[in-house]
Amino acid sequence: MADGRTLAEALRVLTDGADLGAFRRANPGLRVRLVAQREEFDGSLQHALLLKEPDGSTVSLSWSPDLGLPWPLRGVHRAAEHLLLRVNGVETPVARAVACLDFVWDERGVADRLVTDCLVREALEEEPEPISDAELQRAMDAFRRARGLLTGAGTRAWMERNHISHAELEELVTVEASVARLRSRVAAGRVEDWFAAHGRELDAVRLARVVLAPANPRSPESPRSSGLGSSGLGSPGFGNPDDFLADVERAFAAGLAVPGEVFVTARRPDLAGEIGEEAAEVVLSAAPGTLVGPFPTALGDLTVKVLAVEPAVLDDAVRDLVERRIFAEWIERRRRAAKIEWFWGTAERTGGTRENQPER
Repeated sequence: MADGRTLAEALRVLTDGADLGAFRRANPGLRVRLVAQREEFDGSLQHALLLKEPDGSTVSLSWSPDLGLPWPLRGVHRAAEHLLLRVNGVETPVARAVACLDFVWDERGVADRLVTDCLVREALEEEPEPISDAELQRAMDAFRRARGLLTGAGTRAWMERNHISHAELEELVTVEASVARLRSRVAAGRVEDWFAAHGRELDAVRLARVVLAPANPRSPESPRSSGLGSSGLGSPGFGNPDDFLADVERAFAAGLAVPGEVFVTARRPDLAGEIGEEAAEVVLSAAPGTLVGPFPTALGDLTVKVLAVEPAVLDDAVRDLVERRIFAEWIERRRRAAKIEWFWGTAERTGGTRENQPER
């Protein structure tokens, strides 16, 4: 546990405004967080300093000025604090929002992203990533390009539609830029080793592809019965690889093919996510010009023509992917060690697991 001198220095940070950065540098064995909480009862701002020891134990220091909010009223919540959204007087509590996003609408990654956001903000509080004005401008330009906001009028319309002020937009972009800086910091010095061990996971394949609706290959109007794939080679419904694109055109014209991209570049993880690891390996192992499939997907049966297979090389695009993989692994380690509490639903629904998450 931190000794008396360390605790006294920490108390000076809280009471006298001593340099938090200097305190962190003087105590590299501690993870230090200064936590601020706006009290719902009177709007006052309270602070606590958390000192996390290498063994996982935590010392919490808090200090209240004279005439501050009494301790029994700390953490008192008004009922409206549990509301996430109100539209035309219709209120959406946090509980309903989580239920809708994570279960009713089958967006199962929402809860995970919320936890990840908390872990990232914790890391940025411990070691901030200051962003210069030039970096903020570059991040803002990238943010707008990614969303097709190429004009001032388009950007203002997007802000109005999402009820975001200019200050809030800058804050959003600053957070995004800070996360990118944090990701680079976490991955620093590890990219080459990770790529040497796992680079094959980022191999890419260029494909021509078509998805047939599930019942089509067995219906009287299947591509085969419509004159597609007359040679009988390759996957059901398609024959000669040289005729593949013409067959795809006829299938789409006949209403048998699911609308979507025909020419794609897919990396191994994306392909595996759609058709499974084994099928992805079959595609990536196929010679250019080969027809492969069909593979069942959520939309129907997928057949592909392999155009080229590209083993991953450590260029800028792959380096960014590697950094993201390293960062995801780092987040997962922090998640496993985190105490996660969900404040929604009944106690019976939110209790019972280490993360206090409902079973899915």
